Amino acid sequence: MNERNSHAGHRSRMRQRFLASGQDGLFEHELLELILFYARPVVNTNGIAHDLINEFGSLSKVLSADAEKLRSVKGVGAGGAAFLKLINDFGISYMRSSHSSETLTDCKQLCDCLSLQFKGITAKICNILCLSTRSELMRTITLPIDELLSGSITPKELAAMILKSEAAALCIGINHGEELPIPTDNDYRIARIFGELLSAIGISFTDLIISGGGKCFSMRSSGAFTF
Repeated sequence: MNERNSHAGHRSRMRQRFLASGQDGLFEHELLELILFYARPVVNTNGIAHDLINEFGSLSKVLSADAEKLRSVKGVGAGGAAFLKLINDFGISYMRSSHSSETLTDCKQLCDCLSLQFKGITAKICNILCLSTRSELMRTITLPIDELLSGSITPKELAAMILKSEAAALCIGINHGEELPIPTDNDYRIARIFGELLSAIGISFTDLIISGGGKCFSMRSSGAFTF
């Protein structure tokens, strides 16, 4: 059997294993190898998958890594990096759409929703949960925290985004990645930004929840911020 046929047979067996047992039947590097089949159709992706896991530490960290850092790993290339980012962003989009019209009436439900949205993401981002009068999740707006704090997004632009969603109330989620959800000065600054803005445009401020290290911190429940 020549190398090309052996390579094709390996890919076929990997796909069959996945279809038979799902993700639980494969190790993380094997799942990554399988994903890379579709980005690098004529390259042995086993070694690339191992190198990526060794470089970033886990499958979730690989998928959420910066595209430039992904390209720095031998064999990934621009196409492979773009495909991995697509898989990550598609997953985030799916999670958000799957929560659409979900009723989020209490702190636990809000925390669970944000924990899922932030899962595997290390970037410092803020998710704005736009809620209806019945506390249904209408949409999620994601903004970089740096842009909120630097003023790159003006209060007028922020108000326009929120009003366009036709939300009756907002819950703000702040991602701390792997760090514990202990409020920082920047978190309080963001709470004040939204508190003042929402008061001016007549939209309720449900909570500000910090997610990180597998835990959540609710400013409303803790009394850390006056709503």
